[in-house]
Amino acid sequence: MKARRVAAHEKRVQRTYGLDPGEYDRLHAFQGGLCALCRRATGATRKLSVDHDHATGEVRGLLCRPCNNTLGHARDAVAFFARGIDYLNDPPARQMRRQAP
Repeated sequence: MKARRVAAHEKRVQRTYGLDPGEYDRLHAFQGGLCALCRRATGATRKLSVDHDHATGEVRGLLCRPCNNTLGHARDAVAFFARGIDYLNDPPARQMRRQAP
């Protein structure tokens, strides 16, 4: 049963993302079995998601489902994440308190 699931997964990522047989496993090993963003493992029963550039189709790496969803919701916008970094480093409420008399 497990061998069938593994074969089905490999066939799906090959068909959907153009990954050669074994390429998912090589990328998984290259990333140390961890999500490329949060650096967490997904566990024994859940695979990391193949993340790809929706404009070009290029595979970028493997992400856990929450990180992959976050990128999708932000539409891969680099500017969004740059603003997010600024927001976390110096949030508006902190800025407001600094300016208060």
